[in-house]
Amino acid sequence: MDILRHLMYCPPGTPYFDRDDADSAAPDDFPAVAAPGPEGWTRGTGPDWAMLTPPGHRLPAQGWKIHVSATPGNAEDVLRRCWDYLVPRGVAFKFIRSRKVLLRRNGKYGDRSASGKFVTIYPEDEERFALVLAELGELLDGEPGPYILSDLRWRSGPLYVRYGGFVARTMKTPTGESVHCIEDPEGRLVPDRRGPSFRPPEWVTPPACLDEALRAREAGTLEDFPYRAEKALHFSNGGGVYRGSDLRTGEPVLLREARPYAGLDTQGEDAVARLRREHDCLRRLDGLPWFPRLLDARVGHEHHFLVREFVEGETLATAITRRLPKAPETDPQGARAYTDWALGVLDEVARGVAAMHERGVCFGDLHPGNVLVRPDGTVVFIDLETASTDPDATQIHAAPGFAAPAGHRGPDIDRYALGCLRLALFAPLTTLMGWGPGKVDQLIDYVVSRYPLPGDWGDRVRADLAPAASAAGPGTAGGPPAGAPARAGDGDGRCALAAGLVAAATPHRADRLFPGDAAQFFVPEGGACLAYGAAGVLWALAETGQEVSEEHTDWLERAAGALTDPAPGLWTGLSGIAGVLARLGRTGTAGELLARVRESDAPDDSLFDGLAGTGLAQLYFARTTGDDDALKYALAAGEQLAARAAAGPPRRGHVGLLRGRSGGALLPLALYRHTGDTAWLDAARALLDSDVRALGWREEPGQDTAGPAGWAPGSPGSRPQLAAGGAGTALVLADYLDHRPDPDLARVRDSVLDAARDAMPRTAGLFHGWAGVALTLRRLGGEPTARQRERLLDVLGLFRVEHEGRPAFLGHENLRLSTDLATGGAGVLLALHALDGRPVALPLC
Repeated sequence: MDILRHLMYCPPGTPYFDRDDADSAAPDDFPAVAAPGPEGWTRGTGPDWAMLTPPGHRLPAQGWKIHVSATPGNAEDVLRRCWDYLVPRGVAFKFIRSRKVLLRRNGKYGDRSASGKFVTIYPEDEERFALVLAELGELLDGEPGPYILSDLRWRSGPLYVRYGGFVARTMKTPTGESVHCIEDPEGRLVPDRRGPSFRPPEWVTPPACLDEALRAREAGTLEDFPYRAEKALHFSNGGGVYRGSDLRTGEPVLLREARPYAGLDTQGEDAVARLRREHDCLRRLDGLPWFPRLLDARVGHEHHFLVREFVEGETLATAITRRLPKAPETDPQGARAYTDWALGVLDEVARGVAAMHERGVCFGDLHPGNVLVRPDGTVVFIDLETASTDPDATQIHAAPGFAAPAGHRGPDIDRYALGCLRLALFAPLTTLMGWGPGKVDQLIDYVVSRYPLPGDWGDRVRADLAPAASAAGPGTAGGPPAGAPARAGDGDGRCALAAGLVAAATPHRADRLFPGDAAQFFVPEGGACLAYGAAGVLWALAETGQEVSEEHTDWLERAAGALTDPAPGLWTGLSGIAGVLARLGRTGTAGELLARVRESDAPDDSLFDGLAGTGLAQLYFARTTGDDDALKYALAAGEQLAARAAAGPPRRGHVGLLRGRSGGALLPLALYRHTGDTAWLDAARALLDSDVRALGWREEPGQDTAGPAGWAPGSPGSRPQLAAGGAGTALVLADYLDHRPDPDLARVRDSVLDAARDAMPRTAGLFHGWAGVALTLRRLGGEPTARQRERLLDVLGLFRVEHEGRPAFLGHENLRLSTDLATGGAGVLLALHALDGRPVALPLC
C-alpha cells in the first residue's frame, strides 16, 4: 500500500512529489468555506478541514463526538442543514472543505478508519451530546452516506458516534511513531485508537442514549447467508476480499465485499456499482477457461457480496519475482527456460484477452497482480471490478506502469496493458514508460540484449503500445537530448547531476528545500531530514567535493530550529540534521540540537531512528569538536546496544542495516576506532552475528539452502538491498573484517557481493535501488572491471531522465523525480563518486 500513499502526492504539472495546493481557496470548495462566519465565531481552515468554534468556547480535551456521513451528491445540502442547526445552538464543529477532499477520503484506497466522516461535531458534555444526536438525527434521517467503520451508528441515518480526542494531542509510541492520544483516568496519555471498528476505551461507559444503538449493532449480523469468511485476503475502503466456504457443501469460495457509497473511483462510482458490473461481466464470460465461475450474489447487513469460485494458484506478479533470472546475460540456459515459460504465459493471456473481447467485455485493469497462474500453468483473470461492456469505456483506474494513455478506449486499454505485460515479464520496470517513448525503446533494448526472444518481439510490444503516449512524464523530457552527456558516470555527468540537485532547490519554501520522496510530507522532519530532506542532499554535495551554499545551510539551520518535539533519530530526525550542520561548520547549532537529543529517549536500537543512530551522531560530533557530553552519550549508547544484544534475539522483522542489529554494530565499530578497546569489536561481532541469522543465513546444509552455507531462498539477506537486505549488512561486515578477520563472516560478505554483481535494481536510490548496489559493489569488490562498470551505467540509464537540461533520477517506484539521499539523485551522486574510486562512507559513520 506504500505506493498508493505515494500516489496521493503526485499532483499534475510537476515532475516531483508534492502536496496538492489545498491551503488556498479551491474551485470545488463548499460555499461554507468562504461564506461569512457567524459573528464572534473563530474559523480555522486547513488542507482537509474547516473548523468553526463559538465565541468564548473552550473544547473539552476529549469526549463523545458525532460524525455526519455524506456522499458527493448530498454533501452540500447536509452541510447547510448541519450549519443551520449547530450555529444557533453554539456547538463547535468542523467539516471537509471540498468535494475533492471528500472524494479522496471516501476513495477506494482512502483510510478505512476515516472514510465517511464529513462533519464532526464536538458537544461540550453528554447532555448536549444526547440532545444533538436526537434532534440532528431526526433532521437528517434518511440521508445516504458511507458507513463509518470506526463508529457506532445512530439509528438508520447518517449520524455516527465515537469516543475520542477533541483537541489534537500526540504522543510517541515505543516504535517512535507519533500518534493521536487521549488521557486515561490516571492522567496517562494513551493512543486514541481509530481502527476500522467501534472500540471505545475499556474505561469509558457509553451514555444511556446509546443503548438503542448498541443493541442494534449487536443484532446486525448476517442472516440467510450460507457462506463463512475464513481468511481476509485484501482490504480496501470499498470492502474486503475473503477466502471462505459454502456452509451447505463445504466448497471453497471467494467472497468480494462492497460497501455502499464507499470506495469511490475516479468517475465517482462506489464499490457496489463496480461489484454489480463485475457480476454482469462474469455472467457474460461464463464458460471461458480464463475466468472464475460466478456462484452467487447477496446482500448482508447493508454490505453487498459477490461469491465466485476460489482459484488455486499464485499471481503472475509473484511468479515473475520467483522465476526471473538474476543474470540472464551470464546464464543462457536459465534465460532460455524463463523465456519459454514467459512467452507461453503471454500467449495464454493474449488468448484470454481476445476471448474476453469477443464476448464484448473489456478488462480495464490488466496487470500481473490481476492474473493468477494455476499449478498446471494455465491462467485466470481475477478482479474484474473495472471491467465494462461498453466498447467506448474509459479507464477507471490502473496499476502504476499499466495505465493507458489518455484517449484510449475499451479494447485499446487492454491491448496497451498487454504490451506493458510483455515488457514486465522480462523487465518489471513499466513505471518508467510514463517518462516518454524513449523509455520504451530503452526497455526493449535492455530485454532483447539479455533474453533469446523472437526477432519480432520488440515490434509486437510497440504495436500493442501504439498509439503510445508521445509526451514525456510531468514536466520533463524522457531521454537525453542531443549533446547531453551520455553517461552520468563521467566527470561532466556527475557535475551536471550535482548542478541539477542545486537547481532544484526552493529556498522560498518553508516545508522543504530539495524535492525528494513523498515521505517528506509524512513526518514533521521530512523536509529537513537526512533520508528524504535537505540534510541528505547537502551531505552528498559536501562529501563529493561540491560547493554547498550558505543560503542552503541557513535554510537547514532555520528548519531545524522551527521543529517542535522532533524525533531524535539519525535518518529521519534531529541527529542526522545536527550531524550535517556540524559537517558544514555550524557546530554551535549542531551542539544545541544534539543536547536536545540527549534529553530524549530513542524509540528503539536501530540505525534508522533509534539508539545506534543517535549514538553515531554524538560520536561524530565528539570527534569533530571534542565535546565530552556527546562522547559520554555515545559510550553509554554502545554499552546499551551490547547489553541488549546479549539479552535476546532482535524484534521480529527488524533486520538489515537500517532496522536490524548490523546497523547497531556501526556504533561499537566506530567506538573501537575512537578508543582502540577491542571489547567494542566483540560487541560488534555479536550484533552482526545476530543480524546475519535474522536475515536468513544458514551455516549448515539443509532443505532450504543450495549448499553447505547460504541464504534461505527468498530471505531478506538474499536481496542485495542496502536498507533491509544483505547489502547493508555486508557493508558493516566489511568494516568489521578490516579490523578482525573472520572466515564465517567473510563467506557471508562474499555471497552478498556475488548477488550484487547480478542484481537488477528496480529504482535508482540508495536505500532500495541502484545506488545501494553500486556502493556495495565498490566497497566489497574493489575497482569494477570495464564490463561491470558498463553494465552498472547501462542499468542506471534506465532511471535517468533529463529535466531542464540536466540529468535527474527517478525516485520511489519511478513515479516522480527525487533529489534526496535515500531514494534519488543525491544517493546516485554519492554512489558515482564511490565508483570513481573516491572514499565514501555512510553519513556520520
